[in-house]
Amino acid sequence: MEYQKFLSDVENLGYFDDIETADAAVKAVLGILASSMEEEQAKRLIERLPEPLTYERLRGHQARPIDITMEEYISEIGAEFNLNDDNARELVDTVFHTTKEAVGEEAITELELDMPSDVAEEMENA
Repeated sequence: MEYQKFLSDVENLGYFDDIETADAAVKAVLGILASSMEEEQAKRLIERLPEPLTYERLRGHQARPIDITMEEYISEIGAEFNLNDDNARELVDTVFHTTKEAVGEEAITELELDMPSDVAEEMENA
């Protein structure tokens, strides 16, 4: 899968005026996801994603996983991109759905074991 698919899916939400903001949103959603996982699991997820989604870009600065709830996740994305909670959740779900398409359902199911439980549940339902 090409990175353009991530950008197109996010642009189709109609929340952003330019491709740069859509790009930043994709990377922010996936950066939080990667940061909520143990290093090895994050690497296994990211290695299946298209360029420019690299470990260094999404999590390289993170020494250990952050403990985040889905509500905190939504709140952080909403604050960063000036979205209400419903729109922030739709953005996260859209990126999660495209991620599942990119890496495959089987890989995601395996990786969900290493995500915070409510984040894994959101991924499952995306």
